[in-house]
Amino acid sequence: MNIRFGNKIKYSHMPLLWAMVWLTVSPTISWPQNGPQVGQKPAPAVGAAAISFELKSLEGKAVGLETFRGKPLVINFFASWCDPCREEMPLLNQLASGSNKDGYTILGIAVEDTRAAVMQYVAEAKLVFPIALDLNSTVKRAYRIFGPPATFFIDSRGVVQDIVIGPMTPERVREGLKKAGVAR
Repeated sequence: MNIRFGNKIKYSHMPLLWAMVWLTVSPTISWPQNGPQVGQKPAPAVGAAAISFELKSLEGKAVGLETFRGKPLVINFFASWCDPCREEMPLLNQLASGSNKDGYTILGIAVEDTRAAVMQYVAEAKLVFPIALDLNSTVKRAYRIFGPPATFFIDSRGVVQDIVIGPMTPERVREGLKKAGVAR
């Protein structure tokens, strides 16, 4: 779109030319979206395999998804300072007390907390199920938990069958266990 006046080229139309080039090329440029970043695993979803992890229990033993393979697992992300977590703990304790009979396991994963605070809370609440410490939030990030509580119901094959973000109710627990293959 340059105009020649003798041997001279007038560049006043260059911005218009660049705008036309931009409008032609820009639809073919791949812009990043809000989805997973390159190399990042997708968030756990119902019907997908649970994300494998390995943490230390309060007793210092290795505990991970593979530890529980072969029977349904309920993973509850919690924190000692979280009021909704504290409110649902009696329900989780009740579930844990019947878990051996019904063939499933409950695992609490403490997030956004300190070991000392978790140990004090476990004693205070008299929790009867295993607790793992996610002190650097690795598993929390892998499971895309923004804050506790969050609960994942995983079947015996390691597939997520239900997810509850926020506090649980007895009805949601029954529903989640049923979806995970626990006959109650």
